[in-house]
Amino acid sequence: MGYYDKIASNKKGVRSFWHYHKFKRIIDGFDGQGGAILDIGCFAGTFLGMIPENIFSKQIGIDILEEQVKYASQKYGNSYRNFYHYQDFNKTECIADNAFDCITVIEVIEHLSASEIEALFLFAHQKLKPGGKLIVTTPNYASAWPVIELLLNKFSDVKYEEQHISHFNYFNVRVKLDKTVANFNKKFSLQYKTTTHMLTPYVAVFYFRIAEKIASTITPKKWKIPFGSLLLLQLEKK
Repeated sequence: MGYYDKIASNKKGVRSFWHYHKFKRIIDGFDGQGGAILDIGCFAGTFLGMIPENIFSKQIGIDILEEQVKYASQKYGNSYRNFYHYQDFNKTECIADNAFDCITVIEVIEHLSASEIEALFLFAHQKLKPGGKLIVTTPNYASAWPVIELLLNKFSDVKYEEQHISHFNYFNVRVKLDKTVANFNKKFSLQYKTTTHMLTPYVAVFYFRIAEKIASTITPKKWKIPFGSLLLLQLEKK
């Protein structure tokens, strides 16, 4: 419980930078201030815990893992930030339609089947305000990630070959979403597509703060190199 939150908060080494920076990169790309944000698959609440009230004055995280939600509520819950445990999108009574300026789905869709991905996107479309932003991250299989995944499968306790059932890369992600989500182009427009986690996680082995500075020199919208280990998409509800 709270395992990856503790790793991200440690701010030391590759694993810590990997988890911390995937959240920081999204926050660096936020456009406006105020409003409401929903994080789907919030896990231990680390991401929302990094967002101050002046950026989003209403913050909700949901996850299927009850103990992680309890951890998130205890550590990061407050008057403007709440976490909820749900097993079914259709039973999220605290989440009104057209209520959110931004919805984030951070490293979730690779764990889902095509039908589950479609259900998630339709749910996000229903809950976003017109013009609201949907931000999605997922491993980029046109990068070093397949090699990293192979090594982790062999030498660690985590088996990504069992967990990652839907693969995307920088070049095919738009086409695959078009095929997966009914009327995708009528529901969302792609504002930008970028990658992250290329070299800086490995700089963090020696100098975490220097890795942070390097990673923040180019904003997400201006980073065009397609070979970072994570994809980052920002979509807008039509």
